Amino acid sequence: MTWDEDRAGAIVRRELTRVEVPPSRIDPGAVLIAVRRAERRRRRLTVGLAAATVLAIGLGSAVALGGDGRDRGMDDIVGRPSPGPTETRAVPTVDQVRVRVSASPAECTSEQYDTPDEAYFPSLGAVDPSGRFLAGTSSAEDWRKTGFRTYLVIWDRGKASLVELSRAFQATVTAINSAGVAVGNRWDGVSRPDVPWVYRDGQVRNLPLPEGYRDVRPVSVDAAGEILGVAGGNGEKAVLVRWDAAAQTPPRVVTDPFGAFLGWAPDGTVTESVIPAGETAAVRISRPDGGTLVQPAAPGWHLRRDAALQGDWLAGTVRGVGTEKSSPAQWNVRAGRLTVFAGLDTHRLDNVSTDRNGRLLVWMPRQDWFLVEPDGTARRIPRSLTGEGLTRGILFDDAGRIYGGAVDENGRQWPVVWQCR
Repeated sequence: MTWDEDRAGAIVRRELTRVEVPPSRIDPGAVLIAVRRAERRRRRLTVGLAAATVLAIGLGSAVALGGDGRDRGMDDIVGRPSPGPTETRAVPTVDQVRVRVSASPAECTSEQYDTPDEAYFPSLGAVDPSGRFLAGTSSAEDWRKTGFRTYLVIWDRGKASLVELSRAFQATVTAINSAGVAVGNRWDGVSRPDVPWVYRDGQVRNLPLPEGYRDVRPVSVDAAGEILGVAGGNGEKAVLVRWDAAAQTPPRVVTDPFGAFLGWAPDGTVTESVIPAGETAAVRISRPDGGTLVQPAAPGWHLRRDAALQGDWLAGTVRGVGTEKSSPAQWNVRAGRLTVFAGLDTHRLDNVSTDRNGRLLVWMPRQDWFLVEPDGTARRIPRSLTGEGLTRGILFDDAGRIYGGAVDENGRQWPVVWQCR
């Protein structure tokens, strides 16, 4: 990869922001390097590969079943008893709700967060449960003057601060807690694994790697600052690892082997996605007493890459056999029921999200964003709140506030927060 290609990528990204396109989490500037990175990562076992395998047949990232992601009982994970009996549930019961589109729009207010002049098109990655801290990453606004730089952007009650991620060509932020401690990965543009990092007290530093593993992805950080990650490499299966709050020493291996991480609950329950031999994708829940529960996915169920479990709810789509239609759907993992919202067609874009109250946020191509209530009532989100269009991932805090990126007529993106009733 030459610097000419890198700069071309930045130009492509800049110009594509001026074109009206459907919402997406794709970073256009990364397209020119994606093939090289894919080839590099193909040769080794990575956490991302494990997750992508599951996602391809219908599962994605989420937080732990039965927990809110705060004050997690990490000590209950370490030293868990030997595996106990496994309970396998039946495929979820499927209910159908007919959507009724209201003539009245949703009652929403919005707040725009400022973006520093040095940052270009920030990509949002995480919000803390309280909604105080929002985190994302961004490249330099003008690399001709400053050189190519990548920043971590932290918004504290809407006020942004920038922290340069040195030696990073690309970066992601995966989690942030209620104290503003953030974790993620960065890549320096050469053929070696991403580097895991932690941001604390205004500084970014690398996380020490577990012995024998090269590919490490921090996936969550609790209120006390303890960090959970997934590690792979050297031809071994992925394992779950834990850093203590100081994160000065290599992490401990918590669970081995491990599937694709979904999260953990305050009582130490570990949730992951797996593909049992000869079966379709499922969620596996490992309890502190050593027992496990396996919940298979329903036929046709599909989940977007960045979806997250909110309370008991997991949002996705159910695709029609032999058609391009895909209806928004909501899986209550605890109850084992899947609700399909008939009458809306997402055209397989999978832009469906949910909050903890079971409300869906759905993008309808060539139309608008709709807020869908559990009873099937759908109300249009006023276009004035989304600028030229909402892009990138959708995040929710515990209060149900919606976080996304809106684009103005000049192609510049800013974070926007909605509150809808």
